[in-house]
Amino acid sequence: MSDLVVPSLVDEGTAEFFESAARDRHPGVGQILRFFAWAHLPAHLQAISRPVGDLATEMVSHLPDGPELTAGLRKLLEAKDCFVRANV
Repeated sequence: MSDLVVPSLVDEGTAEFFESAARDRHPGVGQILRFFAWAHLPAHLQAISRPVGDLATEMVSHLPDGPELTAGLRKLLEAKDCFVRANV
């Protein structure tokens, strides 16, 4: 699997950043990955959301496309949502 390449013109943590991380991947990966954006959140929620987004991009950079990657990202997204809501 190739290393994750993200254009430097995209601000880290935005939906566009996560979409660019999924470029050349199955469309389902990009559709889920964009929900890991954290730049729009207040600082105290960014501290919760950012590490989960980092893990998501790390998994996309190391794992092949397939139903297990998509399912894993979906479950990680559910966990991130719970973590953020716990801190609201």
